[in-house]
Amino acid sequence: MIQEIGVVRHLHRFRHTLFAMEIELPGIARMAKPGQFVHLRLEGIPEVLLRRPFSIAEVAEDWIKLIVKIVGTGTAGLAKYKIGRTCDAIGPLGEGFSYDDVEAAYLVGGGIGDAPLLFLQDQLDKRGKKTHFFLGARTHKEFPLEDENVSERGIIACTDDGSYGKAGFVTTVFEEHLQGGVEEGAAVFSCGPVPMLKAAARICEKYGLPHQVSLENRMGCGVGVCQGCALKLQEGGERGGYRLVCQDGPVFDASSIDWSLIY
Repeated sequence: MIQEIGVVRHLHRFRHTLFAMEIELPGIARMAKPGQFVHLRLEGIPEVLLRRPFSIAEVAEDWIKLIVKIVGTGTAGLAKYKIGRTCDAIGPLGEGFSYDDVEAAYLVGGGIGDAPLLFLQDQLDKRGKKTHFFLGARTHKEFPLEDENVSERGIIACTDDGSYGKAGFVTTVFEEHLQGGVEEGAAVFSCGPVPMLKAAARICEKYGLPHQVSLENRMGCGVGVCQGCALKLQEGGERGGYRLVCQDGPVFDASSIDWSLIY
């Protein structure tokens, strides 16, 4: 983890409330792993006092890419950043996905939960591993990836209203795919809204598939000091079975989570 002053090299609005941002952060880019995130200081936005966490969607030699949904004052202000503007970042933070022993992967994402999965897909592709990527949103207007990128990556797109890709919940489409046969040595990696993660966890338990989830909890400090992102796990042990999403996660084994306590 380092603190680094980066420079915005590209910002592209591709849906009404979604944009992709590339920031030159060579130190962070060299260290980043799929599932990790950066904490940005949103300077020039007086209403926002705390840093904001953003999952890393892609890395190059000296820059990282974020996919951001405008949901409030902070992200609305970030969307107005200009090329060349400096950006104060801390990262990479958190524990990412574990995939060294994976022979094939099912990636299940909902909304901007696609970001860490895109990074993971890139790394698995480099290793020659087979991936099946299922990505869902409520409508085409809210789909968190540009149409051409969906085609290039071989992503199975799903929308709740059927306006883009397959009609229905992404977890339903995922399970229908599994009914045709499960890849040997496969694991599941997911990120998205809690109801989607719960459904994916039930499906993985049914089919006996190892499953890692990346949680999108609200965070204050991002480094484990404020204790604001505590998560109760099924197991006991240290800290009474509690873990911090920012420090011990955001990636966890789905079977270790007490899903009844997450909404």
